[in-house]
Amino acid sequence: MGASSLRRQLRAAASFLLRPLLLAIFLTVTVRLLFSPFIKSNQPRYTKALVVASTSADDTSWLSFVPYDWALHKYVVDAPPASPALSVPANKGNEAMVYLSYIIMHYDALPDVVFFHHAHHRAWHQELDSAAEVASLRASYVVQQGYASARCLPGCENVVPLADHRVELREFRAAGRSVHLTTLLDEFLSAEEKSQAVPEKLAAPCCAQFAVSREAIRRRSREWWLRLRDWLLETPLDSRTSGRLLEHLWHVWFGQPFHQYVYFPRW
Repeated sequence: MGASSLRRQLRAAASFLLRPLLLAIFLTVTVRLLFSPFIKSNQPRYTKALVVASTSADDTSWLSFVPYDWALHKYVVDAPPASPALSVPANKGNEAMVYLSYIIMHYDALPDVVFFHHAHHRAWHQELDSAAEVASLRASYVVQQGYASARCLPGCENVVPLADHRVELREFRAAGRSVHLTTLLDEFLSAEEKSQAVPEKLAAPCCAQFAVSREAIRRRSREWWLRLRDWLLETPLDSRTSGRLLEHLWHVWFGQPFHQYVYFPRW
C-alpha cells in the first residue's frame, strides 16, 4: 500500500469519526442558545449580600472565591473603614456590632438574602470552608424560611434554662446568663410576643453565622434594631459575654416561632 493511499484512508477515518462529534457539538450549542434564556428566565434571581465581621489580623483571601452574584460587605472593626457604609460605632460585642450596623445602615435597601459570617476561612464549627459554604447556600430556602443557621450539625449544643425573673439592664454585671437572656427577651420582645407562652429553655446552634431574608429583618423596625445596638454599646458586659448572649437570640429576633425557641435548623 502506497503512502498516498494510506493518507487517504486516514483522512476518511478521521472524517468518519469527526462528523458525529461535530454534529453533537453543533446540537449542544444550538440547544443552549435556544433554551437556556428561557430556562433562566423562569428561575428567580435573588439579590444576596455577604456581611463579614473581621479584624485587621484576619486572613480574608477566601473572599476572592465567593461567587460573583454576592455583594460583599467586609467590616474591619479595628481599622479605619474602607467607606462610611462599613463603619461601626465601636468595636464591641464581637460580630454582633457588625451585624446590627449593617442592618441599620441598609435597612431601606436590603437584598433578598443576607448571609452574616465570620472572617475565618475554616473553623471547627463549619463542615465546609467559608467560600464553599456561601456558594452552597440555597437562597430560595432562606427566602421561604426567613432564617437558616450555617451550622446544621450537630444542632444545638448548649441548651440554656431561662430565669423566672429579670433585672434592670444596668444591673447586668452582677447577674448570670439565664437572667441576662430572660431580661433581654422581656426588654425587646413586643407585648404581643410576650403574651405567648415563653418556654423554660432556650437554645440555638453555635456560632452566630446565619442567613436571613429581607422580610425577616424588616419584621422589626429600624428603630428597634437601633435600640438593640444601643444596648450593646452601653452594656457593662464585655464583648465576649454580650456577643454570646445575642448568639443565643438571633433566631428569636428574626421571628422563629415561640415553640421553636429550642431551635434546630432544617436545611
